[in-house]
Amino acid sequence: MKALIKNLSTLTDCLTFYIEDSMARGQSNATVSTKNNLLLMFIRWALIQKITRIQEIDLYVMEDYRKCVSAYRKPKNNEPLSIVTQAQRLIALTTFLDRMFYYDVITDNYFAKFELPRTGRRLPKFVPDEEQIELIINQTLVKGKIGIRDRAILEMYYASGARRSELANMDIRHVDAKKLTATIRKGKGGYDRTVPIVQRTIDALNDYLDNIRPELATSESGDAIFLGMTGKRILSSKLTELVGGYVRRSGVAEEGACHLLRYATGTHMLQNGADIRYVQEQLGHEDISSTQLYALVSIRDLKRVHAKTHPFSNKFSPQ
Repeated sequence: MKALIKNLSTLTDCLTFYIEDSMARGQSNATVSTKNNLLLMFIRWALIQKITRIQEIDLYVMEDYRKCVSAYRKPKNNEPLSIVTQAQRLIALTTFLDRMFYYDVITDNYFAKFELPRTGRRLPKFVPDEEQIELIINQTLVKGKIGIRDRAILEMYYASGARRSELANMDIRHVDAKKLTATIRKGKGGYDRTVPIVQRTIDALNDYLDNIRPELATSESGDAIFLGMTGKRILSSKLTELVGGYVRRSGVAEEGACHLLRYATGTHMLQNGADIRYVQEQLGHEDISSTQLYALVSIRDLKRVHAKTHPFSNKFSPQ
């Protein structure tokens, strides 16, 4: 490895090494793919600036890239990238440079001075209540046979609180119908976790596995629990399209998809008395500060509780 690292120079060679290193450290395929895509954006920009070697990057180059990211406008609506998206692109670069510094490919940690955008913690714009979740799930009833598969997907999302990629990567063997659990392999951070689900989810899964999956399955299906129309493992992007379609069809919200159900899982568990540590484990949050977002009471709930409990809530103002 020493000889390989000693010869690393071009940005493309460094990226190849970095991606292999990330995979060797057990990072998930989704994480590695995102890193690769974000860094390719930087490399394309660098090539336009006639920068091809990692040793040519310095703090001034990074600041120029920041300005480019900030000035970019989306082709569809001419709007800038969100501050979160901007931060993601810059974090990908600093993390990459930090790893190259670790291996002595570069010998200066100038990137430590680079200030990243402050994004803060974003609350979900909307979290459906339990009745609205039922309304979303029940939209599958008008979809015929494929609706049986889709209901199983929605039930699994809401019961497990899984992320989109986690559900796409789930295999049949990862669900234990007797113990009412689902094992999520290589979630965010590369960790496995086993979470409880409910009997109605198992019932929906059994309906799908017995009656629909055999019709979809091909030699390329493997052990994937959820299959697309081609018989291959369903894609994460298809899950977004599928869930988002049911959300809009229900009239519950105009936007939102897989993460909407995940937000609902965490929020409803907390509202019904779950300890935040258990919700953290259910959702697979490495940092409990992520789970604490779900514990923030919405203004609607606060107003309802205030009306019921404040001593002056039912009294008229003095004349």
